[in-house]
Amino acid sequence: MSSSRVVLRLSDVVKTYPGVVALRGVSLDVLEGEVHALVGENGAGKSTLMGVAAGSILPDDGRIEIGGEPMDNPSPVAAQALGLAVVYQRLSILEDLTVAENMVFAMPKDRRPGWSRSTQWTREKLSTIGATFDPAARVTELSVADRQLLEIAKALALSPRVLVLDEPTESLTPAEADRLFARLRSIRETGTAVVYISHRLPEVRQIADRITVLRDGQTRGTMPVASASEAEILRLIIGRSVDQAFPDKATAREAEAPLLRAEKLSGPRFHDVDIAVRPGEIVGLAGVEGNGQREFLRALAGLVPASGEVQLQGRTVGLGHPAKAQAAGMTHLPGDRYTEGLFLQLSVRENVSVLALPKMARAGVMQHRTESQLVAREIESLSVKTPSAETPVAYLSGGNQQKVLFARSLLADPMVLLADEPTRGIDAGARIEVYEVLRRTAESGKAVVVLSSDAVELQGLCDRVLVFSGGAIVRSLEGEDITEENITGAAITSATHRGGLAARALRMLRARRFAAGDYLPSLVLLALIVGLALYTSISNSLFFTQFNFTSMLLLASALAFISLGQLMVLIIGGIDLSVGPLSGLCVVVFSFFASQGNSGGRVVLGIVVVLAVAIAVGLINATLVKVFKLAAVLATLSTYIVLQGISLALRPQPAGFIRADVISTLKTSWGWLPVGFLVACLLAIVLELLLRYSRAGLELRAVGSDETTAHRLGARVAATQVVAFVLCSLFTALGAFMLASQVGVGDPKVGVSYTLTSITAVVLGGASIFGGRGSFIGALLGAVLIQEIITSITFLHIAVAWQSLLPGILILVGAGVYSRARQARTAVSGEATGTAAATPAAPSV
Repeated sequence: MSSSRVVLRLSDVVKTYPGVVALRGVSLDVLEGEVHALVGENGAGKSTLMGVAAGSILPDDGRIEIGGEPMDNPSPVAAQALGLAVVYQRLSILEDLTVAENMVFAMPKDRRPGWSRSTQWTREKLSTIGATFDPAARVTELSVADRQLLEIAKALALSPRVLVLDEPTESLTPAEADRLFARLRSIRETGTAVVYISHRLPEVRQIADRITVLRDGQTRGTMPVASASEAEILRLIIGRSVDQAFPDKATAREAEAPLLRAEKLSGPRFHDVDIAVRPGEIVGLAGVEGNGQREFLRALAGLVPASGEVQLQGRTVGLGHPAKAQAAGMTHLPGDRYTEGLFLQLSVRENVSVLALPKMARAGVMQHRTESQLVAREIESLSVKTPSAETPVAYLSGGNQQKVLFARSLLADPMVLLADEPTRGIDAGARIEVYEVLRRTAESGKAVVVLSSDAVELQGLCDRVLVFSGGAIVRSLEGEDITEENITGAAITSATHRGGLAARALRMLRARRFAAGDYLPSLVLLALIVGLALYTSISNSLFFTQFNFTSMLLLASALAFISLGQLMVLIIGGIDLSVGPLSGLCVVVFSFFASQGNSGGRVVLGIVVVLAVAIAVGLINATLVKVFKLAAVLATLSTYIVLQGISLALRPQPAGFIRADVISTLKTSWGWLPVGFLVACLLAIVLELLLRYSRAGLELRAVGSDETTAHRLGARVAATQVVAFVLCSLFTALGAFMLASQVGVGDPKVGVSYTLTSITAVVLGGASIFGGRGSFIGALLGAVLIQEIITSITFLHIAVAWQSLLPGILILVGAGVYSRARQARTAVSGEATGTAAATPAAPSV
């Protein structure tokens, strides 16, 4: 092995976690132009080792070289700069961004296309791996397989020296996997090295040149793939020989009455499905992704609305209610452990026991000894590698997390186990254990329904396989007919009925996408503003006068500035409760410098001091959140209390009347429009453009969408969060100047209400309280609507209480409408992407 050809060298890498030694002095050399497979059990250290190479995990000891250059200060940005790209097992995709935005955000500056070319550039990069989904689609619209293809396309677009792929085909169809392998062979010819992590040994033997086996955080051997048998590799992985992968199938039990029966069951993407599953039977569901098999399984579990009839042991099960399905004896093992399966911050024990709590309680009181014994039994049965049952499940490897999910489902002791991709992400040895557990579950007189994208798995495990196409079962395979060829063949030849559905879905997609986007709330708010203005002016002619119109917008400008700042923090997934007292403090401070008798220079100094106070408060809030790790709501609530106290200490009572010329300047109007309001409008437009079409705006949304993923992709997370809090405080200071022009005096309590009204304005404008989404135009319109409501109430002679009630009602109605619209977008888009995949070129595994 020539060192000049080594493009990735990891030397004596050590990494420990509390109670776990993940890597014990591991060394690895990867050569230019080779595909180097890295295999091992779950928890063997494969993903940790590649995380160290990628700079996202800091080693305790060891040396990292990429392209012959040492990475002395590891970070994702440094690794990327040296030429290493990673496709993680847990995808580094930001769900609140579009496909094109995800692609652009992942690129370093020298490879980043201009915004005008981003869509076409993204389409070109996707086409290299056969992906055809819309670059304008938000990631939430994509299927699991499409998300995997997007992640791979991002990595390939970097033209890396070293490409690391961590379980890249887990969600891909055979056709998609074949296209990926063809692409890997072509980039291998250019000299790029590929590190390929997989549990699928046939894939490894198909694509890899050399293979390294890890077990228990140590290297167990490196060898050419051509000279290693699959049995030998498996022995190195699990430390023992294995006679067969799949347990013997069930003997014939046709005479027994069905345990589970569904008749004329219809729901999203499937219709009029009949199925009967007998005790002791494992029934597999197969088909091209998007043809209804997954939705059918979820309907049985009560997770999607459905019509028809489902019976368990002859008793009808209520549809559309997961609790009813669970109570009846059906347990669903979800295919996406991160989104639907695990409580990542809870312990292994809590995750395993959550479905079996009635077994562990007496008179409503948990019996912890019983719980610990039952959980320990399941952990041992499935060989879950964890330091203890109290370890947070987030600390486990992906495969061991999947085992925890499996343990939970089995501890619930269901009569019917509905397993969606039960072996996704787990190693070859663990798969054998899972197959044995599934067979034992069936042999105990229960029934198992398995949905899998692996045709080999269905062939070896299942007693019957039902192939779906067009939302219906098109073929039932039994006995010797259950072969990989028959499963994929039935899926391919039958996927011909969905063209009309795809066309209808695609026609609706653009309108639905807009309805679920960030600008529908702005249109709704604009319509409400115009409608309320017309109604109020008809009811009272004094409403639509220049004096009232100008005064209303002048008041709205203060709230608008503060709301723009509040949105800054909300987009990054935080909240700033201190904006109200801060605006009051700024008015109080300004009153000391701009009061009657003070010079113009003193007024200018007052402006500088107010801005300095705002910056200081923003930095304090950011420090409490980033350095002291306080939740934003707690940090800013503390600041809220302190700022209010300082304001009252400076001005126990309103005092310090502001100079008339200063007030006149702040109230300057251009016709009917206050200059302050025009400035707020201009800022909202500029900020909106920056949010959509600048790197800074993209980074702001990325951090709010998923802080961890954004960091992996090179985002300056800490800097972005600090800037957001500081800008929020600065915008609050601008609002305070407009507020000072209204009250004309240093009143310490004048800004308190702006905390809630600013939050109301941004929520009405369509911002997500979870971060990642929002519109500055929407926040501006939300502020205008709130002030218009307050003003209109006076002219309509309505009780003052409605000043609070109406915005609250609008929030509830608006949130409900926007949420439903986004759900509809996801459903229709998913249908469109699913049908796009339903072609002969994309058979199910």
